[in-house]
Amino acid sequence: MSKQYTPSDPISPDYFDQGRGPDTAAPLQHHEIGEAAYFLKPYGKTYREALENLITGTIQIIGLDEVKLQYAEQWGTIEKNVTRIADAYLSRKLGKHDVFVPLDEGRFALLFAGVSRDEALEKSQVIAAELVSKLFGELTGGELISVEAAILEIEDFDGLDRIKSYDDLVQCFRLAIEKTQDKATREFRIRRPKMSVGFRPLINRRKGFVSMNETVVFSDVDGQSEPLATEDPVFNGTSRLRAEIDFLVLREAGKYLQGLGGAGNKPTIFLSVHFETLANSFSRGKYARLLSSLPAYTCRHLLLNVQGTVTGTPNSRYRQIFTSLRALVLGFTFEVNPDWSEFAAIRDLPVHGISVAGQDKSSLVQIEKLFQMAKKQGKKCFWRSIDDDDLGRAAFNMNVDYVSGPIFGTVHPLPSKPFSLPR
Repeated sequence: MSKQYTPSDPISPDYFDQGRGPDTAAPLQHHEIGEAAYFLKPYGKTYREALENLITGTIQIIGLDEVKLQYAEQWGTIEKNVTRIADAYLSRKLGKHDVFVPLDEGRFALLFAGVSRDEALEKSQVIAAELVSKLFGELTGGELISVEAAILEIEDFDGLDRIKSYDDLVQCFRLAIEKTQDKATREFRIRRPKMSVGFRPLINRRKGFVSMNETVVFSDVDGQSEPLATEDPVFNGTSRLRAEIDFLVLREAGKYLQGLGGAGNKPTIFLSVHFETLANSFSRGKYARLLSSLPAYTCRHLLLNVQGTVTGTPNSRYRQIFTSLRALVLGFTFEVNPDWSEFAAIRDLPVHGISVAGQDKSSLVQIEKLFQMAKKQGKKCFWRSIDDDDLGRAAFNMNVDYVSGPIFGTVHPLPSKPFSLPR
């Protein structure tokens, strides 16, 4: 059994050659270099259609940035072996029609054919975790490899008509990803000053009480302040962009938390954050620093609603992620799809409740089943963003603990203090 390494251990270049026979010494390539027409055939009936289907697919970027940072003093010695093994391993893990694109130093783009963004993210995170184990064994921390999404469009590519081989395609992807990431950064800088945070009461109907306010993100559109739609690119772009939004919302909500000092009852703030933001150690560290800068009473009045959790994430991984934040917040809720059932993964964790957002009448049976299971596990039930009277009545019939949405109340510039509902 090979030696297991921790971040403090020096790594010999020979470590990466353990168990490698002569037939595995050469880097493996996922696709033979060949004519583009042959390579693109599975993606469409015509050259243009195939390129569009390929390019607009879901791309995940796996990066070794934190590996390089953790082993900075040894990187010059081990870099070649690390990248060689990563290249070979990632190539072997992909399906027949998936695409593997080496980017700049220590970064790889994976394009998964015929899957959704969430499915591609799950695949990438599993591959990244396995790659860490492959390279370093049971590494303490186990999260030195980052995963982020890149959403590309035809307009992001230059030189499509000149693609004649797989090498040409790789180069085209490489340039487009760099271009897209630069564009997303510029767009966020432009939109950031136009974004703000408001607060909507979460109603506890069973107790006839309102003591919690959820944050709602707004953006100025033609002089009007409107809630950001869930399909807005700012919510569906790269994980870096989404993390920037999470930082922005926490900073803005923090301004109001700063002002809740003094005597009297303070409301609890229900603040959504994306799982990708917390799963990446760099962005989680930044998020934790922002939390630690807030008043001490924040730890009793801020509930983090974690969105975009990945199916199959083990309890140990959640525990690893939440440990550094646990003392800074009241706890967590998990916003999930109605068919979610992974309660074993959150056992013994500070997860106070399960939440769903929006939905329609076709999901009522699944939502009721989800909330019944949540109650059996001792979890509170949250249903937010309800914009339909029938769904509101259904929520009340299910005895959901907390409800919110346009049909229950408007968004206010400040969180409301706790108050009782009229009987």
